Formats: sequence, C-alpha cells, structure tokens
Amino acid sequence: MDHRPMPDDGPFDSHCPAKLALVDPRSLAHVSIGPRIATDVCLQASAAWPKGKGMYSYDTAGPVPSEIPETFPTGQRLPRTADWFTTADVLGDALVPVLADWCAVHVRASIVEALRAGAAVPLAELGLAQPVDGELLEMVTLRHRDAEREPIIRQWAAERPVRTGDVYGAGRVTATGKTRYMPHVAPTMVHAAITDPEQVAQFQRLGITSSIVVPLYTSTGALLGAMTLLRELDTREAFTPQEVVAAEHFARSAAEALDAARIATVIAETPAPRTGDQRSATWRPSHPRAATISTEGRNWARRTLPEILTHQPRRDLYDDMDLVFTELLSNAVRHGGGLCEAQLSNTGDHLRLVAADNDPRGPAIRAPRFDRPNGRGMHLIEAIADRWGVQRQHTEIGKRVWADLRITA
Repeated sequence: MDHRPMPDDGPFDSHCPAKLALVDPRSLAHVSIGPRIATDVCLQASAAWPKGKGMYSYDTAGPVPSEIPETFPTGQRLPRTADWFTTADVLGDALVPVLADWCAVHVRASIVEALRAGAAVPLAELGLAQPVDGELLEMVTLRHRDAEREPIIRQWAAERPVRTGDVYGAGRVTATGKTRYMPHVAPTMVHAAITDPEQVAQFQRLGITSSIVVPLYTSTGALLGAMTLLRELDTREAFTPQEVVAAEHFARSAAEALDAARIATVIAETPAPRTGDQRSATWRPSHPRAATISTEGRNWARRTLPEILTHQPRRDLYDDMDLVFTELLSNAVRHGGGLCEAQLSNTGDHLRLVAADNDPRGPAIRAPRFDRPNGRGMHLIEAIADRWGVQRQHTEIGKRVWADLRITA
C-alpha cells in the first residue's frame, strides 16, 4: 500500500482509476470508497491521532462498496418538481431527520441572481458553469431536526457570509469541487474556523460532531455549490464512508433537480393565489424583526377586519384569525428574516391572511415534541384554516405564506 500525503488543493480528477480508503489509526480498519469520493478527507478526530497524519490518500485493490444505506434518500427517490423553491425545500425535508440532524444547501449567488433575472438557459451559456474565487454563496435550504435552532443558525450564517475560497465548509468545497468528510469534528477544528468567542459558544451549542460537505455537480459539469450534512453524536453514530458515497449520489441528483427547476420556474412561473375582487388591507411594520410584531399585527387585524367584511361573519372568526395570524407573523419574524408586510383579503367565501417575509425557504412541518412548547405553529394553521400555502416569484427575494378562513358558518 502506497501512503502519500493528500494534496490540499488541485484539480478534481473524475477519471482517476485509484480507489481511496479511509483509515482510522485507532482501529486500523479501513473501507474502500469510489474514485470521486472524499479526495479531501479530514480525519483530525482525536488528539490521540498522530499530529500531521490526518490526511492521506491510499491505493488499494479493495472493492468499491455498492451498497447505499437503506435509510438514505437516493436520487431515484428524490421528488422532481417544476419549481426551484419547492425543490430546495424538498432537499432538506428528504435529509432531515432521516440521515442528518441538520443540513444546509448553498448555491452560488450568481446562479440565484440568474434565476431572479429570468435567464432560462444553461449555465454554460451564461458563463456561470464554474465558480469564481470570492463569489458569495446563498443558503437556499436549511433544515434542523429541532426547528427552534434554525433561527440561531440563520443569524450565525447572516453574520458570516459564505464565499468560494473559504478555508473550510461549503465555500471551500465549492472552490475545490472536493468532498470534505469529518467523521469527528474536533474542538480544535471549530476554534480554527471561528475566532469570535461568542460565535464559538453558539456553534458548540449546536452540537456538531460529524459532518459531510459534498459539491453539487450537474451532469454537464456545472458546479452549483455545496450540500452540508451534520450530525450530533449525542443521539446517533458518526457518518460512515458508505454514507459519504450515498451523499455524493444524492448531491448529483439534487444538483440536476435544482438546475432543471431553475429553468422550469422561469418558463412556467407559478401564478399568485387568487384573492378575488373583494376588499383587502395591508400593514407594513416599521421594525420587521421586532418582538412585538405578533401583538401589533393581531391588534391591526382586529381593527381592520370590520372594514373588509361584506356580511355577518361566524362568531368564532375573530378567534380563529387571532390564532392563525399570530402564527403566520411570528413565523415570519422567527424563521423568515423579518415581516415585510401582512395582508387581509376578503375573497368572497374566505378571509385570506398573508404574511410576507424576506426568506424564500418554505416553512417546515415537523412532528411536535412533547418536551418543547414550540414547533406546533404549522400544525395549528393546518387544523384551523381551510387551506394554506406558500407563494413565491423567481423575481422576488422572499415568500408569502397565506391561509384561508371560512367567513360564514
């Protein structure tokens, strides 16, 4: 076996016939993986590992494992949609909590801007097939098994923009095109990546101890960005080499789905939900992220509702409106980056409640946990409203979440 230090950078050679093996110095056990997998493998998992011996490439005659963990959502099972935003949401829902405790998908900002500009042509024709050093990445998907932690991650991400050429994470993977696999994230790695003490403390509270970051390559070789999967080892085992293989399989399907949905979204934009020709009213808060928005918005809605009604409503309409509108507004503030505007519309048979925010990512509906008081908002909306949905336009940055309440009994 030829032991060679792994190059830290360099071209990603998809035609290399060699196999790679991950070797854990603590057990001397190894597992072979495919030629496009983990060419940038970080194994600094323990102080017991020899210093400077964390990255190696190995030639081995061992077979490439064909099995993919049954729990992993393979590309064949990835739902295809004709909408960019729905596709981005599906990626997170497919991975969390089945494979990872949380995941994030970063796409190069130039690609997202091309979507908003209505460019329905291949990326190569736009000159956007490959990343540019220092290019900003936009987080289009974020899912955590505990929804209450997502605002912390979003705030942390907003304070630390991700760019190609970063020394770690999605930015590095997008620049190099190489998977980064860290079965155990050592505390020293966190301190090396983050220098601000407060942010280090926030990051450590997330419990990240095992990670995979894979590039999002399309079949034409365009590199969209990177997909990050993380686990907390207090509840599950570290990622395995087989799961690295599965993650790259999934990432290729995800990149294809995103790129196809980018063009389909521009060609056939989803029409906005009908609000009829009836009365409507709009409220724009002076401070989109204020803690008092839910109360202010609820009071505004109660004052405004009599002005848009055209006949006697059912007795409990005000109570239902209070509950649903409060959830819509609080979700916009907590998970959507702030409330841009709220709207009430009389569509004839229904009262439509709308909350517009700055984040295109759709709301996630998760199973409620009995040990946490939060996380039941979307379940409440589903139970009370006749219907609800998310409306997004490729030319806009955020989304509009709406819910319809029956006006009469």
